[in-house]
Amino acid sequence: MAQSIPKLSIKCRDNSGDIYVDINPNPAGQGNVEAFAECFGYAASYAASICYGLPVNMILAQWGGESGWASGKLQRNNQNWSNIIYTNPSNPPSNVGKGIGKWAKFEGMMKHAEGYGKFFIVNPRYSLLIDYLKYCQAQSTLPDADKCARFIADAGYGGPDHGSYYDSLHSWMSTLARHCNI
Repeated sequence: MAQSIPKLSIKCRDNSGDIYVDINPNPAGQGNVEAFAECFGYAASYAASICYGLPVNMILAQWGGESGWASGKLQRNNQNWSNIIYTNPSNPPSNVGKGIGKWAKFEGMMKHAEGYGKFFIVNPRYSLLIDYLKYCQAQSTLPDADKCARFIADAGYGGPDHGSYYDSLHSWMSTLARHCNI
C-alpha cells in the first residue's frame, strides 16, 4: 500500500488557508502514481472547475509528469507542480513571485491549482483550448483529454517541440490510467 504524501496546512499572505505538499515518499513503480492522484485529486478538480472542465485526468497527468509524480524538489519548493514559467506578478495568476529557476512560486497546492486553471484562460495562445472547452460545455459533452493535450502542446506549453510534448502528455495520461481509476 502506498504511503500518503505529507501535507501541511498553511496560512497564505492573503490570510486564506492552503496546503503545502511535500515530496512523494513512494519510489517509482511502488505506489508513487497512486499517492500522487490521491493527494492532488481535489486540487485538479478545482483547476478543472476554473478552466471550463479541462479533464481532471489530463491535469493530474500533466502535474504528475512535470513533477516526477511529486518527487521533484524544485516543484516542492515552488509549490509549482506543473512547472509554469514566471512571466510577471500577475502571470501566472496566484503566483507570489519568482521561485527557484525560471518557475513561478505558489504558496500551496490550491493556489497552484487556481493559477494553473486561470493560466490557460488569461494567455491568448491557449484560445483554441478555451474555445474547445467552452464548446463542450455548451454542448453538454465531456472534453476529450487527448484533444486538450494536443491544444496545450501545440500552444507551446512544453517548449518548441510540440509533438514531443504531446507524446509526453499522452504517456503520462497512460501511466495515470494504468495505476488509477480516473
